[in-house]
Amino acid sequence: SGAFERAAALELTFGELVTASRSSLGNDHHILLSRCRRMHLDSIELVLSKCSDFLTEKQSVELMARFLPTVQMLLESQKRRLGSHHTHVAATYHDFSMGIQSLLSHSSRRLLSLKLEGMGSLEECSMMELYCRREKERIERLYPRDVEEILEMVK
Repeated sequence: SGAFERAAALELTFGELVTASRSSLGNDHHILLSRCRRMHLDSIELVLSKCSDFLTEKQSVELMARFLPTVQMLLESQKRRLGSHHTHVAATYHDFSMGIQSLLSHSSRRLLSLKLEGMGSLEECSMMELYCRREKERIERLYPRDVEEILEMVK
């Protein structure tokens, strides 16, 4: 399908943009590089959500294999810049958790082959996934969704 080809080309373009930006900027945590990484992640999510009927299992696994290193670097950059309690950090923890879950389920061998920091064994990968999920939940608890209700109770 044309939509699949365009979405796949977009993902590859953003992946190349991340690589080119890293060498041009000379700083793995530059704010512009974070923006490029977020666009890369969004493009992968687009392909996975809108074009899943056209993807083979292997293609989905490879997309997640490109997703995880990008999300790990974005998370590190966000924590440095925004602190460990920001809602964007929570969202990225969620992305990281979901990516780990996906590869643990579909190709644990491919997950280990990425050699991501702190994830050298399946046990470490599972522990990292749990940690990311808990951090996302912790941060979300800092920002109650029912603020108006809480304010009414305080009056």
